[in-house]
Amino acid sequence: MDLEKRFIPFEASEIRVEGKENERKITGYAAVFNRRSENLGGFVEIIRPGAFKEAIKSTDVRALFNHDSNYVIGRTTSNTLKLEENQKGLRYEAIPPDTQWARDLLKSIERGDISQCSFSFRVAKDGDKWTEVKTGEEAGVYIREINKILYVGDVGPVTFPAYPQTSVQARALFAEAGLDFDGIAGLIVRAQRGLLLTDSDRDLINASIQILQSYIPGADRGGPDTHTDGDSRRLELLLLELELAERKQLRSERK
Repeated sequence: MDLEKRFIPFEASEIRVEGKENERKITGYAAVFNRRSENLGGFVEIIRPGAFKEAIKSTDVRALFNHDSNYVIGRTTSNTLKLEENQKGLRYEAIPPDTQWARDLLKSIERGDISQCSFSFRVAKDGDKWTEVKTGEEAGVYIREINKILYVGDVGPVTFPAYPQTSVQARALFAEAGLDFDGIAGLIVRAQRGLLLTDSDRDLINASIQILQSYIPGADRGGPDTHTDGDSRRLELLLLELELAERKQLRSERK
């Protein structure tokens, strides 16, 4: 399973440069407890105190700039990165190398050009709890409470924490095709974690299947084949996956 990435808004990250000229370090919060995230695609996330307690004891964690392994700011095993879980969240202190890019990074943080932090992680088995909101404006949205993190991949400052342009482009493409980006993302997340699908989830699957079928050459129409065989095959496989997911859900509910 790929690592999940989250970012901390600038007002909570407390990122700063501390120390004297030759002993400067970057400090900040990679994660904050008991704070609701933005909607991550059908669910809102809250990290609870104690979630990092075991992970930071045994994990070899790097501090990276922009999650890029080419820019290592510090590392726990070399004592150039320290991680501490306190009442607020996961705090870090990283001692950057004496390189030009690191000096530039320190200056950018001091100027306020870079002011947010991010971290990558993997949740432990049974380390999160999902609860569906039944009423109000958030009805149908799930609250994910993370109580135990198995692995921390990296922490550190980021320039664009959520890579918004990629998300905007994806949403625009989905909307143009008549597909519900947030709804599908939330459905996939819930299905992957074995949560029961709702009637609205099934309606979304059926509607998505109908839309995707319209892109398959010759499906329900006699028009010319304007797509490649590879494109057709990928769409057919995606449709099959959606149908199998729905059938699996129906079987589990009949038991």
